[in-house]
Amino acid sequence: MKLTIYQNGSTTVLEYSTPVRLSTLFAQEHLPLSMPCGGRQRCRKCRVIAHGALSPLSETEASWLTAEEIAQGVRYACMTTALGDAELILPDIVGEQILTSGELANFSRRPWAEGCGAAFDIGTTTVAAYLYDLTSGALLAADAEKNPQAAFGADVISRISHAVSGGGPALAEQIHGCANTLLARLCRTAGVSLSALQSVVFTGNTAMEYFLLGADPSSIAQAPFAQDRSFGEFCSAADLGLSAPNAKVYITKCISAYVGGDITSGILSSGMLSRSEPVLLADIGTNGEIALAANGKLLCCSTAAGPAFEGAGIQMGMTASEGAISHVRAENGALFYDTIGGGTPRGICGSGIIDAVAACLSLGYLDETGAIDDLALPDDLLVESDGTAAIRFPHSQVVITQKDIRAVQLAKSAICAGMEALIASAGLRTVDIARLLIAGGFGSVLDTASAQRIGLIPAGFSGQIHAIGNAAGMGAVMQLLSRDKIAEAEGIAARAQTLELSTDPVFRDAYIENMLFPES
Repeated sequence: MKLTIYQNGSTTVLEYSTPVRLSTLFAQEHLPLSMPCGGRQRCRKCRVIAHGALSPLSETEASWLTAEEIAQGVRYACMTTALGDAELILPDIVGEQILTSGELANFSRRPWAEGCGAAFDIGTTTVAAYLYDLTSGALLAADAEKNPQAAFGADVISRISHAVSGGGPALAEQIHGCANTLLARLCRTAGVSLSALQSVVFTGNTAMEYFLLGADPSSIAQAPFAQDRSFGEFCSAADLGLSAPNAKVYITKCISAYVGGDITSGILSSGMLSRSEPVLLADIGTNGEIALAANGKLLCCSTAAGPAFEGAGIQMGMTASEGAISHVRAENGALFYDTIGGGTPRGICGSGIIDAVAACLSLGYLDETGAIDDLALPDDLLVESDGTAAIRFPHSQVVITQKDIRAVQLAKSAICAGMEALIASAGLRTVDIARLLIAGGFGSVLDTASAQRIGLIPAGFSGQIHAIGNAAGMGAVMQLLSRDKIAEAEGIAARAQTLELSTDPVFRDAYIENMLFPES
């Protein structure tokens, strides 16, 4: 059977001999389509227009579509099977804002190779890459891509489950392909050949490093959740199928099962260990990783925030790309917002979600339990979604639902409780922390006032919060440019102690308490 796929003005024709589920097809062929739940029929993001020999609409799929959408051929990829020739129209992909910048401290360059080198930060959602001249230490190019493994789920746990179920090779293939795409673009931008690459560093959370090497992550998929390898090892480019034939590859050392090489790298680049006063580092994303340097100790923890801050799991959530509501504010008793690109809003990204909840709390549209107060909402902002009240942004079709609010509460409570538990484990109080460093792409656009208003960040950090950009990527660069920094990073990982939040009573109590929104 012939499947013709249209996206962004291009046409792809594929031949298949047997019926294939559309979500499986898109994952296998590396076609970009948002599927944050990994095809589990939960997120309602994988809408396409499809015509031809297709499986009939199921009762569930039909209930998710209007009569007009059904007439147009709108289908959900996770619920539709191509049985014969078909034409598929995928949503156009618009440019996403992916953070690559960060703070790179001064340090002595002692590269462990010559020529050119590349450093990668493999995030759950995005992959950032940097190309350097190893002799001069000059940055030649930087680039980024969405992590294509998202086709198997927006969160780490979904991907680990997929790998344990036999999907490890597919996850490895996805990230290897992404790395090769970025390497080719970096070299083209800088005007150097792939053969000039002599060294490559990869950093990422523990699961991402397992996937990169095609290793079995079973040890971190079940109790006692103790990784059977900590990385901090060299391999050849050929081992990873990289298109850099002369490169030697280093994989950064992880701290524990869910505190990965990205936090090792972030601690390294932040310089937090050189400070005498207590410093807290938080990388807020799908998997919130937190580190505390205090009283000569280095404590870490990981808390599963879920993908709400990345726009997944939110009814009209999207990445930080054109058409996303990125910032929201309450002014003169009304909601105002900014949209990336300045055009008509298509959805809302993570920073917009945090701002929106904070603004709605300030306007009285939400109470401290997170319930939408339909009596407080102006009539033109009150709509219904799935039988419950929802808030519509002025002059748009974008809404934030009661279910969205609950997703934010779960995510923000996990992050805040993790910070509080780590601080308590060091025998400190929030007011004892001299600096809170927020790392990552989400942290760079986060409005800290909104974050504190909703209880994502504990109270008491006013004036002490600093966004430091892609700290993990900068740490990977440091390890690329200095063999001494590799040794230092490995020392960090060996020194760090991990607080297990699942058995921590402070975390348990704080998680429940932080479900509520703070009083204004």
